[in-house]
Amino acid sequence: MGVLDEINSKWGRGTLRPARVPSTPGWGMRRELLSPNYTTRWEDLWRVSCR
Repeated sequence: MGVLDEINSKWGRGTLRPARVPSTPGWGMRRELLSPNYTTRWEDLWRVSCR
């Protein structure tokens, strides 16, 4: 990992990565559900209840 970190620090982040990490993951945040005011309006936050 040290060598991998050295190469990435010299040539740029993501130059080398472990094989199990995809270059473009098939998952991501669903931004269409994100409120444009997600940091300023408490009313726009989702409520989650655990039972």
